[in-house]
Amino acid sequence: MAQGLLTYKALAEHYGVTTRTMYQRVWRGNAPTPVLGPTGRVLGWRPEEVARYDGANQRTRAEYLYGSGK
Repeated sequence: MAQGLLTYKALAEHYGVTTRTMYQRVWRGNAPTPVLGPTGRVLGWRPEEVARYDGANQRTRAEYLYGSGK
């Protein structure tokens, strides 16, 4: 594992989901952009990328409960 990268387990704990759910989110593209190895395998996530993703995907309580109003 490259130094300083978050694992699937750490990322799952960060979002409060199971590791299996995290694998599914990554597969569907509903997760921060991972660092890939030369073979395309996920090596982990940079903490700053996770923070950027979290900031870009925040919703207010009203948006969460009632949608975006569109």
